[in-house]
Amino acid sequence: MAMPLSTRAECWVWYGLAIGAVVMRYQSQYLVRKRRFFDKMTIDDILMAIIVLIYTTSISALYIYFDIVATTDFDALTPDEYAAVGRKMGILNILSETSMQTTLWGNKCCLLLLYNRLTLFGHYRKTWVSVAAYTGLAYVAVIVSLYGGWCRPFSEYMELQPENAECLTWKNYNILQITMNLSTDLVLLLIPVTLISRLKMKIGKKLLLICLFSMGVFVMLCAILTKVAVFTYSTDFVWFMWCVRETSTAMLVGNLVLGMPTLRAAWRCVFPQSSITPLRDGESSAGTGETYATYNTAKKVSRVGSDAWSAAEQQHHHGGGPSQWNSPPAARVAISSVYTDFELYGKAGAKGETRRLSMGSEHV
Repeated sequence: MAMPLSTRAECWVWYGLAIGAVVMRYQSQYLVRKRRFFDKMTIDDILMAIIVLIYTTSISALYIYFDIVATTDFDALTPDEYAAVGRKMGILNILSETSMQTTLWGNKCCLLLLYNRLTLFGHYRKTWVSVAAYTGLAYVAVIVSLYGGWCRPFSEYMELQPENAECLTWKNYNILQITMNLSTDLVLLLIPVTLISRLKMKIGKKLLLICLFSMGVFVMLCAILTKVAVFTYSTDFVWFMWCVRETSTAMLVGNLVLGMPTLRAAWRCVFPQSSITPLRDGESSAGTGETYATYNTAKKVSRVGSDAWSAAEQQHHHGGGPSQWNSPPAARVAISSVYTDFELYGKAGAKGETRRLSMGSEHV
């Protein structure tokens, strides 16, 4: 029995969507950096290029594994052929599982690096380090349990009918993997949601940003359904497709967050008139990142003395540090109602240094 055509098609459709998200990521970074694309390339961009190769290996190994299962008549095999097929399937199984877990945790790492650039306050730094350490240890635990855990000796993986049932069912390993996977995903969700929920902004825009950074919920859902399929349909194509869906969804989540500039450019191509809109109080300029509300507030304060205002205004427009007339609050957000560009300002330390994030007009 050959692999169903619908299964083959869905497998490569998911792969195409994931690669398309990666292309969108790099296209967005190019739109922001232009000629400095390679000079300003971040660590997570370089890491994602490596993850693409690992992800491709995972999908290819899974596909070949299930193609062998679908096209091989195991009852008609000779003892030598039986051993050869078992060895080949065992290698593909280990290769696909290792690549799959590395893809999942690689995307977690990319998100952590992104969140590190979103961490605006000193007390969030320790939280980020703790989450990064836990995520790294979780990956090590999963890989160690795969290669040296319950399936002993390791050569039992290469047998079609191993004496150790754990080498066939992977029950204990799957329980550990789903625990580590879901717990790290849940912690990764709490960082942006907690940060954004504390910002002073309209509830609609706040929910939009929370949804943008909470797409990991779909990865968690796919992970749960994958394990359900593994335990329920261990010899069917169902769990093969859920493995493909899980890893592909992780790739989508890890890259679409940084695809706003490309989506913005596409929006302007479809709706060219919407690219020029008057700014109202509280909206940000995509080019400068300044807000009219901030400017008007500072201008009212400046009435105390014209000389003081001139000095403060000059310092503000030339990129100087925050003056007494326009000192940054603990957190302030400005969001464009059309492109969802936003800036976060906050005191990074005792010196009152500020950092800015602007999705769409600036790289993150």
